[in-house]
Amino acid sequence: MSKGAFIVFEGISGTGKETQAKRLARFLTEQGKKTRIVYHPSPDLKQILTSWRKDRTIDSITEVYLLLADRSDRVRQEIEPALSRGEWVVSLRSYISALVYQGKTPAERRWIAGEFRRFEPESDILFYFDIAPNVARERILSRNRKTGEPVSRFESLKELTRRRRNYNGVLRTIPHGTIDAERTVDRIFRDITTYIAGHYKL
Repeated sequence: MSKGAFIVFEGISGTGKETQAKRLARFLTEQGKKTRIVYHPSPDLKQILTSWRKDRTIDSITEVYLLLADRSDRVRQEIEPALSRGEWVVSLRSYISALVYQGKTPAERRWIAGEFRRFEPESDILFYFDIAPNVARERILSRNRKTGEPVSRFESLKELTRRRRNYNGVLRTIPHGTIDAERTVDRIFRDITTYIAGHYKL
């Protein structure tokens, strides 16, 4: 049985990661590769975090412990079994998001990375979706107007700018491919599939 591939999408909100993940999963399935999308945090934990943040103040370290438990469960229950069966897994975010969103100091980021690496598989390909914060902000507000999806505390222009800066720092030592997320959906998709085709026979 051929080995599966673990592909991770990272980037601030408003970059179109989920749109591209769904499109990539359809494309890979058409190529005969069984593919699944996983989320970090999982939908269940996302609901818990949203509820808790409304009712109380959660410090970043508490959030890290919740994220660790959630991701460990997803890795053991879904990601590792899928990869062992030769499936492809597309993960919307990974431990890198915890470094960007919860890690406040270099020491905290080293601790977070160490804890996640106890169980998190190394990505075969990591895509970083880069976008100007003001463009991302407008997309987020447009989505809110169209669907009613709430705007989170991480999605103000100030926070988007801060998180983009954090990504640029964190990713300096992590191999990745950068995607210009301001381009059209079709152009971004071509970039992704071309990059993957350069590493795998599709």
